[in-house]
Amino acid sequence: MIRIQPWFLVLIVLIALAVITGQNGVSRTSEVSYTTFTQLVKDQKVESVQIDGSASTAVVKLRAPENVQTLGGQDRSVQTFRVNLVSDAALPDTTLIPELKEAGVQVHKQLPNQWWGLLISFGPVLLLVALFYFVFMRAQGGQSQVFQFGQSRAKRYGKENKVPTKFSDVAGHEEAKRELVEVVDFLKNPTKYHQIGAEIPKGVLLVGPPGTGKTLLARAVAGEADVPFFTVSASEFMEMFVGVGASRVRTLFDEARKGAPAIIFIDEIDSIGRKRGAGIGGGHDEREQTLNQILSEMDGFDKNSSVIVLAATNRPDILDPALLRPGRFDRQVTIDLPNLKEREAILKVHMRNKPIAEDVSLEELSRATSYFSGADLKNLVNEAALEAGRVNKTRIEMHDFYRALDKITLGLENSSLTITEEERRAIAYHEAGHAVAAAVLPGTDRLQKVSIIPRGRALGAAFYLPEERAMLSQEKLENQLVYTLGGRAAEELFIGQISTGASNDFKQAMGVAKRMVLEWGMGENFRNMAFGSDSGPVFLGEDIAHRKDFSEHTARLVDEDVKRILDNAYERARSVLKEYSGAMHEVARLLMETELITGDTVREVVKRNGQSKEAFTGI
Repeated sequence: MIRIQPWFLVLIVLIALAVITGQNGVSRTSEVSYTTFTQLVKDQKVESVQIDGSASTAVVKLRAPENVQTLGGQDRSVQTFRVNLVSDAALPDTTLIPELKEAGVQVHKQLPNQWWGLLISFGPVLLLVALFYFVFMRAQGGQSQVFQFGQSRAKRYGKENKVPTKFSDVAGHEEAKRELVEVVDFLKNPTKYHQIGAEIPKGVLLVGPPGTGKTLLARAVAGEADVPFFTVSASEFMEMFVGVGASRVRTLFDEARKGAPAIIFIDEIDSIGRKRGAGIGGGHDEREQTLNQILSEMDGFDKNSSVIVLAATNRPDILDPALLRPGRFDRQVTIDLPNLKEREAILKVHMRNKPIAEDVSLEELSRATSYFSGADLKNLVNEAALEAGRVNKTRIEMHDFYRALDKITLGLENSSLTITEEERRAIAYHEAGHAVAAAVLPGTDRLQKVSIIPRGRALGAAFYLPEERAMLSQEKLENQLVYTLGGRAAEELFIGQISTGASNDFKQAMGVAKRMVLEWGMGENFRNMAFGSDSGPVFLGEDIAHRKDFSEHTARLVDEDVKRILDNAYERARSVLKEYSGAMHEVARLLMETELITGDTVREVVKRNGQSKEAFTGI
């Protein structure tokens, strides 16, 4: 919907009034020739004539319409008409006024319309002013701050409007909280640090994946600190006009110094803190000018500033080195994905003030949510509450959490998808291949459940409870590849033909195998060597021009190692599934009957139909 600005409506009204005034308020009139007009004057049929200010046209009023027989072909009911006061010879008629007075015609002469002339003269200038005013209003988000481009947009918190978030509201990240508690203490009690000769750190950079709680920790600092707290997003420094970003940085730091000791929090600092000179084409743009101003403010000639800068980013690798050196961001606090205990504590925080059933196990949920961030866990609890509310439950049960977890990881149930019986059988054997291989091989992630219910783009899935480890052994990685490729091996062995259902399995297996060779030195041709990976997202111009640090011959050897690892894993998968063919048939039958079975059921079936899990360590 298009919104019309009020000033635009006012401008249109003024123009309309000027036009109406210029027309002297006369409605639509007929127009006749000058010859007809002079003849009417001679015939004593004209009552009055009103001449405009330029003496070029006049409005003529007749004495009585019934006395007019013809009026230049016009209707005989016409009483008022317009005439051009220039004779047929295109010369002004100087004898007109005396003739009109002699015929007893009332002559009125209108003064020139000065406002209309001024509007015509200055109309373009007024339109330009209105255009600039419109641009200024849009640039300021519709607010009436036309001449405040260089002013900071940071929000200030203090004793009057304190943030309610406390460190007690942040579960986990104990090391990060200790660092930030020290930062707050620096500002509250600077004397004890100055007495011992310590300098207050200038900045603390919060680094971590998205959703891990960097901004939440900053809000907790604002809630705990008794000093002014300024918060701003880095993108708010940028504007379409050059120099605005640097001006806003100066204004922000000036306000913080006036209220010192104070804390400034810059969220998503990577939007302006990227490496200088790395853009395509180079150049000194607005972003670099803003970054230079931040560098100067954080560690310039003024060494006595009691302002600490907190910043958050999930891409520290693209930040300018000058921003990360000691004296600017002295500390980097890593806020990683929560571990098992931290996930349990985070879930407990988000379950507060919610009716939770007694069968909900925080430990089981925390194990099932490996590699979930704090934001993911909050979303899980909310989705579970929505699932319970959808069926009018009064409490959130464990089943609701599992349904929410399935929805988050795989998507909504695709009940409208039409699957033939032959396809359903192929899907069942495919998922049984994953499940049986995972149940047989040692050191693999614990199987939780297997499903052939279509969700999102997946026709079926096997769910695992990953065991969190600081390091992964080569044996565990190879076993992971075996059960990842178990679905395709099951199709080939028990269906007799392969399908497109293993495309995602191949992507996962290929990614693991490449990292084994390129990063972890587990290839036969490249023991104890790492080449890194160039498959990450492109953020800078230098990334586009980045070249691989190995030759084409080495690339062929890398491909050979990757192919050898995947081929060996596939042959192992075929060997395991052949050995446990009885378990495969039973698991596939159960899946076709119930569509979902637990990991315990799969392990019981495997135990009845073959050797123990430990016997297959060397397959």
